[in-house]
Amino acid sequence: MGKTITEKILAKACGKAEVFPGDYLNITPTRPVTLAWLYQRGCAQFDAVGAARVFDPRLVNVVNGHHGVTASHSQMEVRGQMKKWCQKVGIPPSNIYDLGRQGIEHVVSGERCWALPGTVFVEVVNGHGSSLGALGAFAFSLGYESGAYLVTGRTWVQVPETIKINLTGSLQEGVTARDIFEHVLGAIGAAGAPGQVMEWTGPAIDALGMDGRFTVCCGALFTGAWTAIVNPDGKTLDYVRARTNEPFEPVSSDPDASFARVHEFDVSQILPQVVSPPRRNSVSPVARVEGTKINRGFIGSCFNSRLEDMRMAAGILKGKKIAPDVVLNITPGTMGIYRECLREGLIEIFAEAEATVPPPACGMCTGSNTPLASGDVCISTSTCNWPGRMGSREAEIYLASPATVAASCIAGRITDPRNHPKDGR
Repeated sequence: MGKTITEKILAKACGKAEVFPGDYLNITPTRPVTLAWLYQRGCAQFDAVGAARVFDPRLVNVVNGHHGVTASHSQMEVRGQMKKWCQKVGIPPSNIYDLGRQGIEHVVSGERCWALPGTVFVEVVNGHGSSLGALGAFAFSLGYESGAYLVTGRTWVQVPETIKINLTGSLQEGVTARDIFEHVLGAIGAAGAPGQVMEWTGPAIDALGMDGRFTVCCGALFTGAWTAIVNPDGKTLDYVRARTNEPFEPVSSDPDASFARVHEFDVSQILPQVVSPPRRNSVSPVARVEGTKINRGFIGSCFNSRLEDMRMAAGILKGKKIAPDVVLNITPGTMGIYRECLREGLIEIFAEAEATVPPPACGMCTGSNTPLASGDVCISTSTCNWPGRMGSREAEIYLASPATVAASCIAGRITDPRNHPKDGR
């Protein structure tokens, strides 16, 4: 019987010839671990054991992802505390991604290819580290024994089952990778992949660029999954080799690998999707809520802050203005993406459309800048639509693709992006 990509990666990480779902393993990840500025609890766990240094300071990156430059006084205190902790445990300044180098943790990690095909990659605290599975890595958030991991460089896992999400067909104009994920979530539900790995595969995945693959992997936790993964192909290898000279050995699932379940979707049948408040899996085609008045919009977060997302938004906003009573926040995911937006003139398009463009961070997704007030109705590419997630508990949050958000902010109401031609035509 063949093996899944996940089983192959974990077998290599523990030095075994093969592993099976349900096995408990001690593993030693060889890739850098990414910490967020919000990691005070794990630092306290680390300090409690009296260790002087992390297991390998060169392999620990600390990224200022959530709050960015718009943080409160208390967050500036946290920033100072984290810098002192990094100095104490030996993390070099070059591994600290503070203001000017900042970005969303897993968007920075993907941009710099800290996860490599065929490896185990650990992010501490944040469940959207599953995004890095787009690189063909077993990428997960270490929400348990993270302090111990920083001391020893080792941790344990139970080999998960894998479900296969096989995508065929071709996307209609105006339908995006975000629409794919939301449609699949709506179909399989919030417990569709409990503790499992979502393996995205099929011709429609092959047709997506890397930014789209990061997007479909990002929200795995909303199905109950542990993480998500894509088998590496030529696009993956080209992306990685353009960003690092480090060696790696990609692996892929065998044709006869065993899966807990296989779901088949024809993406040519998918329409632009919207998630309605307050439930994360309340997914429907945009037509169901079309015409709903909005006064706030957000394009950003680890789901949709990459360059492809910025270009998508600019294509719709070019030559147009957002509605007078709408505030649209567009936040690139990293300083690298921000710089490329400047080079391509995308920031100018956003400014001419009268959007606001904060520096890279999770930002509005966590209510850290331009937070929602009572009575606001927002359409957003952020991760969650739970009450209070982006500010007031009395606000409403609809989730959609960058194309749908941009088109809706022009109209002042939720609308199908296919009604708004690109480039001002």
